[in-house]
Amino acid sequence: MSREQGTLPMLTATKLAARALREALPADADLGEVCLCLSFYDMKAVNELRRRLGGLPSSERNYWIGTLYTLMISPEKRRSQAAYFTPPDLAEAVIDLAIEQGFDLKKDDVFDPAAGGAAFLSLIAERMRAAGAHVKDIAYRLNGMEIDPSLAEMSESLIARELEGFRERRIVKVGDALHTDPLASYKLVIANPPYGRITPKDLQGNAWERVSHSGHINKYAVFTELCLRVAKPNGLVALVIPSSFRSGPLYDRMRAYIASQGQVLALGTVVNRDDVFADVAQDVSVLLVRKGESHRAVLPTKFPSFAGSGIRHPIHAASLGEDMSAPWLAPSGFEREIGGATIADYGAAAKAGHFVWNREKDKFCGPDDPNAIPLIWAKNIRAGRKCVPANRKGTGVDFVQVPQGSTSIAKAPAVVAQRTTNSSQSRRIIAAPVDEVSIAQGFVGENHTIVMTGQDAELLDLLALLLNTKAVDDRYRAVSGTATVSVKLLRELDLPAPEAFKAALKKLSNPEEAAILAYRAGADRRRLAEAS
Repeated sequence: MSREQGTLPMLTATKLAARALREALPADADLGEVCLCLSFYDMKAVNELRRRLGGLPSSERNYWIGTLYTLMISPEKRRSQAAYFTPPDLAEAVIDLAIEQGFDLKKDDVFDPAAGGAAFLSLIAERMRAAGAHVKDIAYRLNGMEIDPSLAEMSESLIARELEGFRERRIVKVGDALHTDPLASYKLVIANPPYGRITPKDLQGNAWERVSHSGHINKYAVFTELCLRVAKPNGLVALVIPSSFRSGPLYDRMRAYIASQGQVLALGTVVNRDDVFADVAQDVSVLLVRKGESHRAVLPTKFPSFAGSGIRHPIHAASLGEDMSAPWLAPSGFEREIGGATIADYGAAAKAGHFVWNREKDKFCGPDDPNAIPLIWAKNIRAGRKCVPANRKGTGVDFVQVPQGSTSIAKAPAVVAQRTTNSSQSRRIIAAPVDEVSIAQGFVGENHTIVMTGQDAELLDLLALLLNTKAVDDRYRAVSGTATVSVKLLRELDLPAPEAFKAALKKLSNPEEAAILAYRAGADRRRLAEAS
């Protein structure tokens, strides 16, 4: 190793310790107990992690102990439980938000239905203690549930450390909150619930129908329904959840249900998705709701941004709109520079790529098959160059069987865009015009692409140039909370008119500067129209 282990990032040091422990421990070892008693294991990587843990505040120490546990369990179990814990700086900021809205550390009770690692409960215990509450009183106001017995026991120990060892009452019960009838209601329900697709047979009853469509049930949506159900009237629900619910068309029921249960006080964005959960990139939002009468659109919702240093200021506020099932869009800051056009003004119609490769592997074929059509992968799309079909290794072209005449085959001028992006990409929207040869013979897009077709190749080339600018990307990010590019949002995204962008390009050869100028021109036209 070229540098001292003590200089390694904390996640790397934790991974090294997890690997050393996995190699040394028997298969039936109690991993939760191991994580709490690292002094029993004299290994270089473990000793180094233990030394570094000793210098951390208790909240950070608890977080890394929990993360060590998740790195020691199997990847399959980690995925099935979505065992990724809330980092302490984010947990602290969410608790601060709840306190600002009236959560009283000296008297209110709290429930975390997915309490693995005690990220929230141990911090709240520490806060309650600092506020002067007695340890026994605190223990009887903290409540949690955790499906993993080892994690539940670990949470008990971490909370007890904040309560001077007090363990007369079981705080975190073992069980699946989605399969347990709640026996009480709480002033604050706070959670970072697990996420992932489930089916009705995984659940009891039909409460999931309030927040999900059949065939598209996400565990975090069902947990949201549970949290709202067990909150006391006028109580608070504070959740750290994936951002997909904010604008995803299949989360319309979830948005409408949340709004029917209370006032949406805050809808925050975690600025850097790489810093949220250890070893996974996830776009995350913070939702705060006061349970009671249905959401009143006349009352503004706050849109805080959460960074490593806490909540950024100033905090913008705006109405979520009258139709609460529609996407919940944050104020963009671009309201004064509205281009007034959409991709339709460039003659483009957009749809998601048709071919789902991992479900249709039997459709791959050779170029001589009578129904062979070249496949464009998201990986083929690069800004600033024509897109041509190529396999993922770049050694040839993939062909798939598509019946002749299928509407999934594009044979008109087209622009393709990546439908998902990763943390290493600086832009959310990455688009490219498809080369003329591919258009002539026809192509099909893989499911992680968006295909925009039209009749005017020159206009579509102009659209591709525009979509790759920072001005457009910033506006898309302002209305979308996820790394997935929504076809619906792309269709509705505000763009400068084609004439305005063309005129700006004649004045400024740089497309980035031209896009800004074109947006301003649209805003100027709008102001003149309003003045007249």
